[in-house]
Amino acid sequence: MSCLMYYRFQKPPLKLSHFLVQSREDQYDILYKLSANDDKLVEIFCFCLMPNHFHLLIKQVADKGISNFMRVITNSYSSYFNLTKKRLGPLLQGIFKSVRIETDEQLLHVSRYIHINPLTGHIVLREKLTSFPWSSLPEYLRKESLSEEETSKYINKSIVLSHFTSVKGYKRFILDYADYKISQANFQHLFLE
Repeated sequence: MSCLMYYRFQKPPLKLSHFLVQSREDQYDILYKLSANDDKLVEIFCFCLMPNHFHLLIKQVADKGISNFMRVITNSYSSYFNLTKKRLGPLLQGIFKSVRIETDEQLLHVSRYIHINPLTGHIVLREKLTSFPWSSLPEYLRKESLSEEETSKYINKSIVLSHFTSVKGYKRFILDYADYKISQANFQHLFLE
Protein backbone atom coordinates (compact mmCIF):
# COMPACT_ATOMS: atom_id res chain seq x y z
CA MET A 1 0.00 0.00 0.00
CA SER A 2 2.93 2.31 0.64
CA CYS A 3 3.69 2.15 -3.05
CA LEU A 4 0.21 3.36 -4.01
CA MET A 5 0.16 6.15 -1.51
CA TYR A 6 3.67 7.42 -2.19
CA TYR A 7 3.66 7.28 -5.96
CA ARG A 8 0.31 9.02 -6.41
CA PHE A 9 2.39 12.22 -6.38
CA GLN A 10 4.07 13.48 -9.54
CA LYS A 11 7.61 13.97 -8.31
CA PRO A 12 8.47 12.11 -5.11
CA PRO A 13 11.98 13.16 -4.08
CA LEU A 14 13.20 9.62 -3.28
CA LYS A 15 12.67 6.08 -4.44
CA LEU A 16 10.15 4.33 -2.23
CA SER A 17 12.83 2.05 -0.78
CA HIS A 18 14.80 5.11 0.36
CA PHE A 19 11.67 6.81 1.66
CA LEU A 20 10.74 3.79 3.79
CA VAL A 21 14.07 3.76 5.62
CA GLN A 22 13.68 7.41 6.65
CA SER A 23 12.66 8.24 10.20
CA ARG A 24 8.93 8.67 10.79
CA GLU A 25 9.49 12.39 11.22
CA ASP A 26 11.31 12.66 7.88
CA GLN A 27 8.62 10.60 6.16
CA TYR A 28 5.93 12.95 7.50
CA ASP A 29 7.94 15.96 6.32
CA ILE A 30 8.28 14.51 2.82
CA LEU A 31 4.59 13.61 2.62
CA TYR A 32 3.58 16.99 4.01
CA LYS A 33 5.59 18.80 1.33
CA LEU A 34 4.19 16.59 -1.41
CA SER A 35 0.63 17.10 -0.14
CA ALA A 36 1.12 20.86 0.23
CA ASN A 37 2.08 21.10 -3.44
CA ASP A 38 -1.04 19.13 -4.35
CA ASP A 39 0.95 17.82 -7.28
CA LYS A 40 -0.72 14.45 -7.76
CA LEU A 41 -0.84 12.11 -10.70
CA VAL A 42 -4.03 10.46 -9.46
CA GLU A 43 -6.57 10.61 -6.70
CA ILE A 44 -7.32 7.24 -5.09
CA PHE A 45 -10.94 6.42 -4.25
CA CYS A 46 -10.80 2.64 -3.63
CA PHE A 47 -8.28 -0.17 -3.80
CA CYS A 48 -7.96 -3.86 -3.10
CA LEU A 49 -4.73 -5.81 -3.27
CA MET A 50 -5.20 -9.50 -3.96
CA PRO A 51 -2.58 -12.31 -4.08
CA ASN A 52 -2.35 -12.29 -7.89
CA HIS A 53 -3.90 -8.99 -8.98
CA PHE A 54 -5.17 -5.66 -7.70
CA HIS A 55 -8.06 -3.29 -8.31
CA LEU A 56 -7.97 0.50 -8.17
CA LEU A 57 -10.65 3.13 -8.49
CA ILE A 58 -8.66 6.24 -9.31
CA LYS A 59 -9.12 9.61 -10.97
CA GLN A 60 -6.51 11.10 -13.24
CA VAL A 61 -5.41 14.50 -11.96
CA ALA A 62 -2.38 15.20 -14.16
CA ASP A 63 -1.92 14.71 -17.88
CA LYS A 64 -1.11 10.99 -18.44
CA GLY A 65 -1.43 10.57 -14.68
CA ILE A 66 -2.94 7.10 -14.70
CA SER A 67 -0.39 5.71 -17.16
CA ASN A 68 2.52 7.24 -15.23
CA PHE A 69 1.12 6.07 -11.89
CA MET A 70 0.61 2.52 -13.11
CA ARG A 71 4.08 2.42 -14.67
CA VAL A 72 5.77 3.60 -11.48
CA ILE A 73 3.86 1.36 -9.05
CA THR A 74 4.23 -1.77 -11.17
CA ASN A 75 7.94 -1.13 -11.75
CA SER A 76 8.50 -0.39 -8.07
CA TYR A 77 6.67 -3.49 -6.88
CA SER A 78 8.34 -5.71 -9.50
CA SER A 79 11.77 -4.46 -8.43
CA TYR A 80 10.94 -5.05 -4.76
CA PHE A 81 9.58 -8.54 -5.42
CA ASN A 82 12.51 -9.54 -7.65
CA LEU A 83 15.02 -8.29 -5.12
CA THR A 84 13.41 -10.01 -2.12
CA LYS A 85 12.81 -13.30 -4.01
CA LYS A 86 16.20 -13.22 -5.76
CA ARG A 87 14.69 -13.48 -9.21
CA LEU A 88 14.92 -11.65 -12.53
CA GLY A 89 12.51 -10.66 -15.24
CA PRO A 90 9.02 -9.27 -15.53
CA LEU A 91 6.56 -9.96 -12.76
CA LEU A 92 3.28 -8.71 -14.18
CA GLN A 93 1.58 -9.90 -17.32
CA GLY A 94 0.86 -7.31 -19.98
CA ILE A 95 -0.33 -3.78 -19.50
CA PHE A 96 -3.03 -2.72 -17.08
CA LYS A 97 -6.67 -2.69 -18.09
CA SER A 98 -8.91 0.27 -17.40
CA VAL A 99 -12.54 1.27 -17.71
CA ARG A 100 -13.72 4.85 -17.77
CA ILE A 101 -16.41 5.59 -15.18
CA GLU A 102 -19.30 7.33 -16.92
CA THR A 103 -22.07 7.49 -14.30
CA ASP A 104 -22.59 7.69 -10.56
CA GLU A 105 -24.26 4.27 -10.68
CA GLN A 106 -21.16 2.79 -12.34
CA LEU A 107 -18.92 4.49 -9.76
CA LEU A 108 -20.85 2.91 -6.89
CA HIS A 109 -20.93 -0.50 -8.54
CA VAL A 110 -17.17 -0.45 -9.17
CA SER A 111 -16.53 0.65 -5.60
CA ARG A 112 -18.62 -2.24 -4.31
CA TYR A 113 -17.02 -4.71 -6.74
CA ILE A 114 -13.55 -3.70 -5.53
CA HIS A 115 -14.51 -3.89 -1.87
CA ILE A 116 -16.11 -7.36 -2.03
CA ASN A 117 -13.32 -8.81 -4.20
CA PRO A 118 -11.56 -10.56 -1.26
CA LEU A 119 -14.83 -12.36 -0.49
CA THR A 120 -15.74 -13.33 -4.06
CA GLY A 121 -12.10 -14.34 -4.62
CA HIS A 122 -12.32 -16.68 -1.61
CA ILE A 123 -9.55 -14.87 0.27
CA VAL A 124 -11.63 -14.01 3.35
CA LEU A 125 -14.88 -15.08 4.95
CA ARG A 126 -17.76 -12.62 5.08
CA GLU A 127 -17.07 -11.89 8.77
CA LYS A 128 -13.53 -10.71 7.90
CA LEU A 129 -14.38 -8.67 4.79
CA THR A 130 -14.76 -5.35 6.61
CA SER A 131 -11.35 -5.71 8.24
CA PHE A 132 -9.37 -7.01 5.25
CA PRO A 133 -6.13 -5.00 5.63
CA TRP A 134 -5.25 -4.84 1.91
CA SER A 135 -8.40 -2.97 0.96
CA SER A 136 -9.72 0.55 1.41
CA LEU A 137 -12.99 -0.81 2.86
CA PRO A 138 -11.83 -0.62 6.51
CA GLU A 139 -10.94 3.04 5.90
CA TYR A 140 -14.43 3.67 4.49
CA LEU A 141 -16.07 2.09 7.53
CA ARG A 142 -13.77 3.65 10.15
CA LYS A 143 -16.19 6.49 10.94
CA GLU A 144 -19.74 5.77 11.97
CA SER A 145 -21.16 9.05 10.75
CA LEU A 146 -20.76 11.19 7.65
CA SER A 147 -20.85 14.26 9.89
CA GLU A 148 -17.49 13.24 11.34
CA GLU A 149 -14.41 14.34 9.47
CA GLU A 150 -14.24 12.35 6.26
CA THR A 151 -10.73 13.21 5.22
CA SER A 152 -8.12 10.57 4.83
CA LYS A 153 -4.50 11.18 4.10
CA TYR A 154 -4.60 8.83 1.14
CA ILE A 155 -8.11 7.86 0.14
CA ASN A 156 -10.79 10.24 -1.10
CA LYS A 157 -13.95 8.68 0.32
CA SER A 158 -16.17 11.72 -0.10
CA ILE A 159 -17.21 11.06 -3.72
CA VAL A 160 -18.52 7.56 -3.01
CA LEU A 161 -19.93 8.30 0.44
CA SER A 162 -21.79 11.39 -0.81
CA HIS A 163 -24.34 8.97 -2.30
CA PHE A 164 -25.29 7.61 1.12
CA THR A 165 -26.92 9.16 4.16
CA SER A 166 -24.50 7.38 6.51
CA VAL A 167 -21.43 5.20 6.60
CA LYS A 168 -23.74 2.43 7.83
CA GLY A 169 -25.69 2.85 4.58
CA TYR A 170 -22.54 2.24 2.55
CA LYS A 171 -21.67 -0.77 4.70
CA ARG A 172 -25.16 -2.19 4.13
CA PHE A 173 -24.75 -1.52 0.36
CA ILE A 174 -21.54 -3.58 0.40
CA LEU A 175 -22.66 -6.40 2.70
CA ASP A 176 -26.09 -6.90 1.13
CA TYR A 177 -24.46 -7.47 -2.23
CA ALA A 178 -21.82 -9.69 -0.62
CA ASP A 179 -24.63 -11.80 0.85
CA TYR A 180 -26.27 -11.98 -2.58
CA LYS A 181 -23.02 -13.14 -4.18
CA ILE A 182 -22.57 -15.80 -1.48
CA SER A 183 -26.12 -17.12 -1.94
CA GLN A 184 -25.67 -17.06 -5.72
CA ALA A 185 -22.50 -19.15 -5.40
CA ASN A 186 -24.26 -21.61 -3.07
CA PHE A 187 -26.95 -22.28 -5.71
CA GLN A 188 -24.78 -22.07 -8.83
CA HIS A 189 -24.65 -25.86 -9.15
CA LEU A 190 -28.46 -25.93 -9.57
CA PHE A 191 -28.48 -23.78 -12.73
CA LEU A 192 -28.24 -25.09 -16.26
CA GLU A 193 -25.77 -23.42 -18.53
